[in-house]
Amino acid sequence: DIPLTFWDYQHHALVATIRTEEPHDAVARQVFHGEGILAFLPLSDPHLCSIVWSLSPEEAQRMQQASEDEFNRALNIAFDNRLGLCKVESARQVFPLTGRYARQFAAHRLVLVGDAAHTIHPLAGQGVNLGFMDAAELIAELKRLHRQGKDIGQYIYLRRYERSRKHSAALMLAGMQGFRDLFSGTNPAKKLLRDIGLKLADTLPGVKPQLIRQAMGLNDLPEWLR
Repeated sequence: DIPLTFWDYQHHALVATIRTEEPHDAVARQVFHGEGILAFLPLSDPHLCSIVWSLSPEEAQRMQQASEDEFNRALNIAFDNRLGLCKVESARQVFPLTGRYARQFAAHRLVLVGDAAHTIHPLAGQGVNLGFMDAAELIAELKRLHRQGKDIGQYIYLRRYERSRKHSAALMLAGMQGFRDLFSGTNPAKKLLRDIGLKLADTLPGVKPQLIRQAMGLNDLPEWLR
């Protein structure tokens, strides 16, 4: 057995399918409001999105039990009608958000990747990128071991993958926790920091493209993917 470290984000995620008045243009969108974080994730239909709405447990329960009209009204206010009027098209499901970090990412003839090794707050969608990078780095490491004629299942050889990915996952977990803390709440000092940070990221030459590359995981690609 591999021990896990758990922590409670003290938020619940409400998920549902939403029909939008305007096409989403295959663009994911995320807004921060008070204590909530609302993400619209585009689906194949240009007017359908899957939402993940991170709320306090009490507010998530209230939104799940609200009538469709009440829910749609609250949703449009939170999203500020960025895609025109939005209407819920599915049942609303709620589940608690918890973080998880495996103490080991590898053992004898065993490797953990993706959500088996770590789960983080869905903020910014970085969980899936972490999983992709786990897989990419594992492939690179297995190729290296195969070229050297090593037994790819031996833990002593898998530790290089484990050290690298545990470090990356720990950095991302800490970063997302700080990001969530900064963008939650209505504290005026936090709001000022958010506004200054976003304005600088948008106006300083080269900063925005670099942030986008980092968010997409392009800065950490293994050699075989570059």
